[in-house]
Amino acid sequence: MIRRPPRSTPKPSSAASDVYKRQVLFDEGVLSADSGMHKDAIKNFDKVMEIDLNAEVLFNKGISLAALERNDEALECYDKAIQLDSNDEFVLYNKGVLLTDMQRKEEALECYDKVLELEPSDADALYNKGTILSELEKNEEAEKCFERVKEIESSG
Repeated sequence: MIRRPPRSTPKPSSAASDVYKRQVLFDEGVLSADSGMHKDAIKNFDKVMEIDLNAEVLFNKGISLAALERNDEALECYDKAIQLDSNDEFVLYNKGVLLTDMQRKEEALECYDKVLELEPSDADALYNKGTILSELEKNEEAEKCFERVKEIESSG
């Protein structure tokens, strides 16, 4: 039997290594958040941001911060994510939800309006907008939102 020397695996380049590390940390953060371990998720997202600061990571960190009721920090993450990608409807929607929870209804309406500019058939954004308008006693506008939600839901 012939014995061969062990194969050496090529060492990945630094850039490839960072991409892999970023993805592993990000996936671990998402899994932690999905399991309700938001403090662990935040630690992972912070590590990812040391490698690659992007809207997706900030968005996910914001979700975990909001789940821990660290609303001001969550809002900061959403705002930074929007600076990086002003057309991310998921960030805008979640910022609207957070602002609603914080009783900052006018600002929440602005977020939902932006979501609806990007995705006019977003029934959740329409419903939330209608609810806020109703609470602000803008019943005619609220009713239009609710009617549109019914149209969307019956067509899809």
